[in-house]
Amino acid sequence: MASRAKRQWPFWEIALVVAIFAAGAWSSTLSPYYLSVDQLFSSTRAFIIPGLLALGLAVVVSFGEIDISLASTLAVGTVALSKFSAAGAPLSVAAPIVVLICGVCGVFNGVLVAKWRLPSLAVTLGTMGAFRGLAFIVGSEVGYTDFNDAYSWLGSEYLFGGVVPASLILFAVAAIAVWFLMHRTIYGRRCFSIGLNPDAAWFAGVGVIGVKIAAYALAGAFAGLAAIVWIGQYGSARGDNADGSILFVVTAVVLGGMDINGGRGTISGVALALFLLGTIRNGMGLANIGGPTQTVVLGLLLVGGVLRPAFAAALARLRRPVESADAGA
Repeated sequence: MASRAKRQWPFWEIALVVAIFAAGAWSSTLSPYYLSVDQLFSSTRAFIIPGLLALGLAVVVSFGEIDISLASTLAVGTVALSKFSAAGAPLSVAAPIVVLICGVCGVFNGVLVAKWRLPSLAVTLGTMGAFRGLAFIVGSEVGYTDFNDAYSWLGSEYLFGGVVPASLILFAVAAIAVWFLMHRTIYGRRCFSIGLNPDAAWFAGVGVIGVKIAAYALAGAFAGLAAIVWIGQYGSARGDNADGSILFVVTAVVLGGMDINGGRGTISGVALALFLLGTIRNGMGLANIGGPTQTVVLGLLLVGGVLRPAFAAALARLRRPVESADAGA
């Protein structure tokens, strides 16, 4: 199924590349410093955290489900890191445990959705509030900022002569890993097959429940990884960390070509959509466009991404009579 999905979306991925260059050209007219290498690499830090969340969400969306609790899961991860930091635990101990904690949050979602067959939107809407409340209870509203340099390294360090953010390299490795998982492994084929027809996948011997729970666990683990990057970038752990970021995350996944109903899409498209959204947001920042307007733009892009399959189907129907006429001639 992954290879089928890959063949189905090349036009859209090419369109995303063209849009990235167009957005970059527009942004370059707003500031003479936009095209500097330092600025371009530094600007990628704006989408690394939502990008990690989007990679995890893309796996869930591949079989037609959703997880809107990922930003709240990230907040659980940041306040958990604050407790480890306050206790003097080294990052090598804290990081794996935090990723595991966030993965368990994902497992909780997966069990409710896959095993109990509850609607994923309702489940993750509920856990979005529950996890956010847990983060406030554990971390309080005051927050924690006394992190040492080791905790801040991944989100703040620049490599290769102080040019490339370490978090960008992390995102690239994560994106390649998820791409390989979804497009080159049996697990990925099972995800897409469930998205196309869950009953047929079950009759074919696919462990639908296990596949779904594993996907939710992976999405939660990526939220834990994003929490580590968050601490490095912002140096603060609070219950409201990443609040409101889920719109950006969902927009990137849908705009990247992942069919919201499951069964089709590519991880490379999601990565390109993240670069496009990051470029647009960078340009709007340079143009002093306010946050509410940026939210409107994100919302319109999300709607456009949802409508894209319908437009593609309509275009295909228009092409068929022309192709049939050419063949008859």
